[in-house]
Amino acid sequence: MKTKTHILWLSLLSLNYGILAGCSDDNDNNQVDNPTPPVSDVGVDINNATTLSAQIEAVNIDDKTQVSVDFYLSNANGVAVIGLDKLDSIATLGVGIAKLGQPQPLLPNKDAVADYNTKDQMAEGKEWISYINNQVAPGSGAGTKATTEWQAGIETSCKLDCIANLGSGHYRYTFSKALNAYSQFEGLDTSYDANATTRIYLELLPTSDSDVTKKLINITYDFIPATGAVAKADEGRQLIDPQQSCYRCHTANLGSSEHRLLMHGGKRFNFEGCVMCHTTYSADPETGNPIDMATLVHKIHQADYKIVGHNASMNDFSGVHYPGEITDCQSCHISNAAPQADQYYIPGNNSCLSCHKDKISQAPSTWNGTAASLFHDRELFPKAWANSCAGCHPDSNNPKGASLIHDKLLQTRSSIKDLYGLSLSSVALGTGTLTATVDFDKLNTFPAQDSTISALYLVVNGKPDVIARPVNNGQHKLWDISKANSNVTLTMNGNKLTATINGVTAADFGDVASAVVKAKMLVCANQDSVTAVDCNSDQAATQVEVISANALDLAGANASRVVVADENKCQACHDNEMQQRIVAAHTLAGSATTNPLFTAGNDKCGSCHNPVSATALTDGSCNSCHNNDTVAYMNADMYHTAGADHIKSVRTINNTLNYREMVHSLHAGTRTVKGMGAPRNEATYPQSAANCQACHDEGQLDFAGLKTENSQLVATPGASADGQVAELSPTVATCAGCHTSVADWAGHAREFGGVFEADASGGRIYQAGGETCYYCHAEGQAYGVIKLHKEVSQK
Repeated sequence: MKTKTHILWLSLLSLNYGILAGCSDDNDNNQVDNPTPPVSDVGVDINNATTLSAQIEAVNIDDKTQVSVDFYLSNANGVAVIGLDKLDSIATLGVGIAKLGQPQPLLPNKDAVADYNTKDQMAEGKEWISYINNQVAPGSGAGTKATTEWQAGIETSCKLDCIANLGSGHYRYTFSKALNAYSQFEGLDTSYDANATTRIYLELLPTSDSDVTKKLINITYDFIPATGAVAKADEGRQLIDPQQSCYRCHTANLGSSEHRLLMHGGKRFNFEGCVMCHTTYSADPETGNPIDMATLVHKIHQADYKIVGHNASMNDFSGVHYPGEITDCQSCHISNAAPQADQYYIPGNNSCLSCHKDKISQAPSTWNGTAASLFHDRELFPKAWANSCAGCHPDSNNPKGASLIHDKLLQTRSSIKDLYGLSLSSVALGTGTLTATVDFDKLNTFPAQDSTISALYLVVNGKPDVIARPVNNGQHKLWDISKANSNVTLTMNGNKLTATINGVTAADFGDVASAVVKAKMLVCANQDSVTAVDCNSDQAATQVEVISANALDLAGANASRVVVADENKCQACHDNEMQQRIVAAHTLAGSATTNPLFTAGNDKCGSCHNPVSATALTDGSCNSCHNNDTVAYMNADMYHTAGADHIKSVRTINNTLNYREMVHSLHAGTRTVKGMGAPRNEATYPQSAANCQACHDEGQLDFAGLKTENSQLVATPGASADGQVAELSPTVATCAGCHTSVADWAGHAREFGGVFEADASGGRIYQAGGETCYYCHAEGQAYGVIKLHKEVSQK
């Protein structure tokens, strides 16, 4: 093991004591045979320390399997923290120890798993096995599947009795029992293995009122007992990097009391510590549900998990709405992100069963509850068995095992996007015509001649929130240019497709320079074969969206619309197929097949009511339809003449369809559930809605765009009939999507030029540019929105 600075200090301390002892009086009758070195405490007293940090420096396991853990306690500056052993009590002090070994079965399935293990010698990935375990009977809240279960744990009751002060911030924790003295259970292999990679976990919080953001300690330490060496990366088990996986959506900020991932009474957050207790063999006795990390995470994100938990409290996760593609394993299991990232390829009993609930419902009556017996049914899993054993268990022929199937949707999308990649080389708006040239990376025939291409859209998004709107809400247009028609002429020159569209003028779009033009192709595909297929065939199981690599404006220059949110941050939670799922969710998305009015390019309805036109979440394609006046066009005449009398009574500011307020209210949980004839499930946003930087980059909240926008007309709070409308100026509307208590802010808003008129039946009174909110609340100002919201998000 590498000698660390603080261990070297201990060695010098022992040496000094030895020199002093050598100079002692030989006639000293009080000398003892095994003197204890004097403790010299130099450092900051723990009662005065404002921050705490810890480092495990050494672990010793003697021949009786008694374990002691040496650790150094310091503040954030590395100065020793003394006095831990002098506290009257310690609020939280827990230490755990686990080894890497073969996965252990759940107690009710231990005999079935053992039986299959004798038949199936396929190698399995190693899992953590705690040396400290309990057998727990069902208590209050027991359900129909209640049964006695094993549960891994850590030692939490010894605290001060197990702590020894070694001097100047150095402490030793000695477990209250030898490893072989903890409870042993038949069928659970907790025998001591000196050659196995072993993990120590330490959690510490001095007092119950300690600031967890500065003083809560969760650390792990992996080593090999036989050698004492720190475990190498390839000797451990770390399948994910929480920063790249969990914290893409959740917050790592322990100061956010409502949204932080701080579990078990507010004392545990370290993922690599969590997996020491959330093991393959641990389960909830009241429900019988496994609590291993794979099952826990998979089923929570599928909204299919309940456990009773501590003090008989029911934890029901059926309301969770995962905003990504749940079948995309690599949303969390990111290649090369962690030393054992690819081990998710190796099948495990609980992890396989955690997702395949549809197959469980089809299991024969003879099924014994194990993954092996279920997945060995060739009729239930024909795709896996097509690759023999390697369909699940990785081998040299198929190193990915079952993940070859799990990753096929992602592979299919990637392959199709590579094969059908495209870009725009020119766009020109003439007198009555719009001409655009699409460059294909590999395609060199007319799209209409390729039966795998469902459509190729040319999408134009004008500036959505202008005061003088073009006729027919027409700032958003799209045409299917995969085939020629009476309005579209096509020519093909090599890999360049040029489309000339008739009947288009600048007046259709308003500000030409603010427009964003993109191309979007829909390709039919089959994820089993990972190929594009004929759209008319039975094999066409999915469609892949291929978006042009660039965007131009209507003058042919690179599009320069100001972006006010970060697309990458949206995709971090929603993945890059979000707009495809939005298309499927729109009520009128499929209507084009039955009603020609909804066909793309039909300006009467199709430009908006064919939401396949969405090209990204932040490029204007969504708010081209979801704009300040959208609710005024609903229920209007065919040509959508806007009018306040069309505004539905349910479309208050926190149920408006303007994109900005819609997104804010959904993520803040303030959106009403009225409208569309059915209740709306509440979004389970895992961050604080006050964390602006979860979506916005620096410089995007300067309010520059808001200053030029029109006000919004929406239903007045408590409206009982359509046409009862309120007016909100643009910044006021932005805030009101989350801050729904009008009385709290209306007076302040009016003082600085903002408008909130509960009765706007007489028409708009706001003049664009009248608000002065940005003087104080724009990003970087004294009371900037990011600064104010950051204070709120940390409360």
